[in-house]
Amino acid sequence: MIAVKVLFAVDIVHPYKPVAEQMLELLPLKDAELKLLYVKEELPSYEVRVEAMAEFDEDYGHILEEKAQSVLKEIEEFFKPHVAKVASEIVSGPAAYMIETVARDEAMDITVLAAGHHSKVQVFLLGSVSTNVMKHGPNSVLICHADEKPKGKLSKVVIGVDGSAQSKNAVAKAAKQFNLKNAEISLIHVVSVADVLKMISPVEYISFVENNLLLEGETFLADAQEQLSKAGVTNVSCVLKEGDPATEVLNLAKSEKADLVIIGAKGKTAIQHFLLGSVSHRIATHTPCACAVIKQ
Repeated sequence: MIAVKVLFAVDIVHPYKPVAEQMLELLPLKDAELKLLYVKEELPSYEVRVEAMAEFDEDYGHILEEKAQSVLKEIEEFFKPHVAKVASEIVSGPAAYMIETVARDEAMDITVLAAGHHSKVQVFLLGSVSTNVMKHGPNSVLICHADEKPKGKLSKVVIGVDGSAQSKNAVAKAAKQFNLKNAEISLIHVVSVADVLKMISPVEYISFVENNLLLEGETFLADAQEQLSKAGVTNVSCVLKEGDPATEVLNLAKSEKADLVIIGAKGKTAIQHFLLGSVSHRIATHTPCACAVIKQ
């Protein structure tokens, strides 16, 4: 029986092993069906001109496809001892769109992507393909950092909870889709009162609101802890903070030296076209470790 279906979008330009090793740490792949996908995008205009002028027996596209087939075969061999089933496919078209299409058509549970490489100032920012798939993709998305050194097992996980349906869904799916049972889990809820409300409201009223929100936050954390306990995840601590939600989650991930941050996505109407909530997007974009954005 296939427990989970995983789509791994492969970038043949960069080494695949760091991301593949992280996948073995983070995901329960033993009973999983793994699909390796390489998207062959259209050549930029200058490369098309070079291709037209060059005297090659084979065109660039064919050479690139042969290279991709070689890399995919190597990755298949790497994963074969660790998964129930592995297959690969090469498709042509815009990268993000094709990844989303395959994930949707084949009802994948998780899409795995590698974060893009950026300047030191923006070291944790995602590439455009990762960002688009994270925003618009139909399923949960796991973003791995290619320069993250594998530790051998998943040790520390931070899960953001806010009491919403998306948050409860994220906790429930996280227990099924990730190797949480032997990890230290930190659940975090952040109370935040809008600055504009503070500006126009009496201090006593703001204090009353914050106290109520803190009590509500304790309930959210207790509910999430119970959810995990029922799924067999028992090494769980709760963190209740006041401040900016994205900042506090990122600070906890850094201070805990987390291997994985898990958050729920918000917004799934046709108008919102699967856009993430601003907090979820900031966390996923700047987290210093692997990040899973879980969707309903």
